[in-house]
Amino acid sequence: MAKQAQAERALNRHEQMLSKLKNVVGLGIVPTEETEDQKGSQELAVAVYVSKKMPLGKLAADDHVPKSLTISGKSGDISVPVRVIEQGVVEKESLGKERL
Repeated sequence: MAKQAQAERALNRHEQMLSKLKNVVGLGIVPTEETEDQKGSQELAVAVYVSKKMPLGKLAADDHVPKSLTISGKSGDISVPVRVIEQGVVEKESLGKERL
């Protein structure tokens, strides 16, 4: 189960690689879609926001988003899950005179 600090470490370690993948428009940390554990904690995942989800067959192998990211921990490697979330196209908003 990935905790906040582990998800942050995974995101920091893999941010550059993830940002270069096709259609990626943002990164973050979100809850997994699974339910909370008995203590009320929810597992976290690294979110990869894409402009449009595409079938793996339409992407080059180098542009596949991994299902998990590995970081090292005190007791060995830790696998942090990844969620791909379709965000749509992100565009820069222009500041018109009326907003200044």
